[in-house]
Formats: sequence, structure tokens, C-alpha cells
Amino acid sequence: MSLSPSSFNPLWLTVVDTLRRRIVEGELLPGQVLSENMLAAEFEVSRTPVREALRILMEEGLVEMLAGRKVRVVVPQPDDIHEVYDLRCIMESEAIRRLIAAPEKAAAVCEKLEIYCRNGDEALRKKDKKGLARANEQFHEEIVKAVGNRRLDAQFKTIYNLISLYRHQTLQSDDWAAQGHDEHAQLVKLIRQGDTNASLKLLHQHLDRAERVLVEQLQSTEETVA
Repeated sequence: MSLSPSSFNPLWLTVVDTLRRRIVEGELLPGQVLSENMLAAEFEVSRTPVREALRILMEEGLVEMLAGRKVRVVVPQPDDIHEVYDLRCIMESEAIRRLIAAPEKAAAVCEKLEIYCRNGDEALRKKDKKGLARANEQFHEEIVKAVGNRRLDAQFKTIYNLISLYRHQTLQSDDWAAQGHDEHAQLVKLIRQGDTNASLKLLHQHLDRAERVLVEQLQSTEETVA
């Protein structure tokens, strides 16, 4: 895979974007060791842009350093999942508060949310897990975008990348996916009604259940491997 240098697209940026996508989409699995030499050979670049890409991914929490300076795709632990979902709950709760406080904006955002709900319906019907995951991601990103803060959007995207990685570490629950999707439609209805308390209660239940499912599946996977 040869990369062409560009003043608008430095080599390290292309390397980090490619590796991030592979990790988030499950092509590179948790625990997989990443060799600087092998990656440099694959991308046909020196080790410098590879090292910079790995440094950025380490800051994002997608890779981790082991003894002997080995780098691998991060292996999540229950505490990691709890911290990520705690941050996510804080971000989305504040976004919903601000959204409901602006009824005109809420109405416009709800129209977009309903599109993602329909996309999720279609993905469920086709048993398309990737399509459902994408609809779910778009739904929650749209809520956070309502705050109108680019830095918050970027932070939320980083957090959601971690969640995507965690899902590839565990078995996916079809029952939970369907229930979680149904709750999206309920949340849109509550936001349209301007019911802040009920919206936040449902959001917290939604995220708490998602966190619990991931932790349970992670522990089940570890027991199976053991």
C-alpha cells in the first residue's frame, strides 16, 4: 500500500486514519500486536510516520504500549467501559437538556433522528449488524451535534471509536440491539414532547444497559478463553 506525500495530507495522517478505521471496524482485533517495521513496509513509508500514528492512537485509547515497547490494539477492561460510558452519559445528557430548551432546533434535530431510526429499522429487518451500528452511531452523534461545539463533537467521536472497538471484542447481543433501537424511537418522542426528565431517565437506562451488556459479554469472553 503506497502513500503519496501531500502538503494537505501528511503521511502520518493517512497512516493514522487507515489504522483507526481498521481498529474501529474490527479488522485489527483487541490484543493484536502492531509492528512498526511491518506497518512501514505495508504503507511504504519510513518508521517515523508510523510511530507518530501509533502515538496518536495511543492518546485516543485505541492502542497501548506493552513491556519491551511493543504496541498492541487495546484490550478493554470493565473499568475502561465504565469510564467511557460515564463520559458519554455526561455529554449526551447535557446535549439533550440544551436541545429541549430550544424547541425549534429540537424539532429539526428530531427529523434527522427519525431518519436514523428508519435506517435502523431497515438494518434490523435485513439483519445487517454493520448498518445497525452505523445508524446507532449517527443517532447519538446527532444529539451531541445539537450543542454546536466542534471540540465536543471530536471528543464524542473518539469515545464512540472506543465503544466500537469494545463491541468487536465481545459477542454482539441481537436482543439488546433490537431493544436499544426501539428506545431510540421512544427518546425522539420524549424530546419532541419537551419532557427533559423522562428523556434523561430513558437515556440513562439506555446507556446503563448498553454498558452492562458489554461488561457481561467481555467477562463471558474472558471465561471462555480461560
